[in-house]
Amino acid sequence: MRTLLDPDAAWPYPTGDGATGTCHADIELAGRLEVPTGTVLSWDLIECLDPDLRPSHLVTSWWADDRQGAWARSISEAQLHQLTAREAEHLGLATGLYAWRVVRTRYQPDGRPVETADLILPADRWRVRLA
Repeated sequence: MRTLLDPDAAWPYPTGDGATGTCHADIELAGRLEVPTGTVLSWDLIECLDPDLRPSHLVTSWWADDRQGAWARSISEAQLHQLTAREAEHLGLATGLYAWRVVRTRYQPDGRPVETADLILPADRWRVRLA
């Protein structure tokens, strides 16, 4: 059992399959990034692996503009979430099992959101303790 303390910490182990692309912001993502609904967003999915190279958790990030550069702070909140078919496939688990969904948004020094992410952590493998 692992404990997530810092959703911004770099993952120290290898990563597995991933993906990148673009999408249009739905109502939730538009609100998180403070952009109009329908804005074209870039996204990436990272499959984080345990030291023994098994899937540990997933991180999907979305951003509207260049996300390079400094971010001043982030806000994260955790909630229980049932795995979607896509998430379950990446994690090698059954669809519908419970996982932690940590919603993290990073903000520029001027307070504008620069990136938002969902961290999906299987509840039977992870505890979440956010400060």
